Amino acid sequence: MKPVSNTRVIVVLVTLLFFFPLLGYSADHRSFAIIGDTGIGVNDLHYRTFLQKIKSEGIDLIVHIGDVIDKPGNQGEWKRFLEITGNKPTVLISLGNHDINTAKSLKVYENLTGRTPYFAFAMNDTQMIVLCTELPGELSRITGKQLVWLSAELAKPFRYRFVFLHRPLFPAIYYMGASLDKFEQDRNLLHALFIRHHVNMVVAGHEHLYNKTIRDGITYIISGGGGARLHAFTEEQGGFFHYIIAKRNKEGYVLRVYDFEGKVRDEFQIINEVRNG
Repeated sequence: MKPVSNTRVIVVLVTLLFFFPLLGYSADHRSFAIIGDTGIGVNDLHYRTFLQKIKSEGIDLIVHIGDVIDKPGNQGEWKRFLEITGNKPTVLISLGNHDINTAKSLKVYENLTGRTPYFAFAMNDTQMIVLCTELPGELSRITGKQLVWLSAELAKPFRYRFVFLHRPLFPAIYYMGASLDKFEQDRNLLHALFIRHHVNMVVAGHEHLYNKTIRDGITYIISGGGGARLHAFTEEQGGFFHYIIAKRNKEGYVLRVYDFEGKVRDEFQIINEVRNG
């Protein structure tokens, strides 16, 4: 009998974790967790702690805002991530520069997951859009076919809209000029698109810190504290490891930012009137 190759096992594991849970995802889920810049392959302690926390909270939807692994396209690191995660939570990924950096590493991701690098899905009245800031030839930009697709998605009627991407539109301290601000005109057009379609929250990573700002009514979050080496020097600058848990209530969404000792570092709400598009 011919033995099953390690590559085939990896493909099956990833498909089970990423693809089938998304197809069967229930719109009745009312909570999700956000983490970014875990850097599996260098450090997985923080990610393990995060998984224990969300399991205790009964949360089985994770939005990972990129840099899941350390070395782009490394199947061993993807396999490690899968082993740690298990097959229970659904994981949605906005790819980061440590996940893909070439067409080849993007192909590795697409072959393993069966997913496109950007996509959207709905939870009742909530639209969640996952973008890719790392497309070959379009680094640090949302442009071309992706922008056309995004405009069409945002035209759909939802009460709440959340956007997830790896590189921030408005970096805080570390990656000035190496995020979407590198192409200021494109960045400003994207921000204007978010305003026009009443996007409530935009969550990015890339900078290994926590930061929250509000621009033109949109809550912009940088949440890159999932385990990779921190970029901020002080806690006042957001220099602490963290993750976010979002829970739906009758008023809207409550989001709490936790450090890895379980302390709430920030708490805020997303409350909205009925939106028509």
